[in-house]
Amino acid sequence: MSQSINLHQDERFAGVLADLQSIAKELVETDRLVPLVGTGESDVVIEFGSYGEGEKAEPSILIKITSPKEFDGDECLLDDFEDYVISRLEVASRKWSQEATDLLGDDRQVILLINGEEC
Repeated sequence: MSQSINLHQDERFAGVLADLQSIAKELVETDRLVPLVGTGESDVVIEFGSYGEGEKAEPSILIKITSPKEFDGDECLLDDFEDYVISRLEVASRKWSQEATDLLGDDRQVILLINGEEC
């Protein structure tokens, strides 16, 4: 994705943003965050961005969880959660315009952050 693209200001990405918000809302409402952080008082944001420092930053899908508690579970929980989010994104992306999909690219790492810490 070009650094100059701003998903929030470019109407070509309106459907993408709506789907990201819908998936995040579903994760909270169905308590899918609870096994990861042990509380329903958490929130999640999913966004396309870059992750890493300076020139090493790579295009990424960022799953940002904020919670009063830290992750206290098994690595399998993280993998299952990431797999679920990825599958929901794959389904949603089928209805995105070809232009939006091309601009976002298809070679993105998925980064799960809980309270700003990579898991």
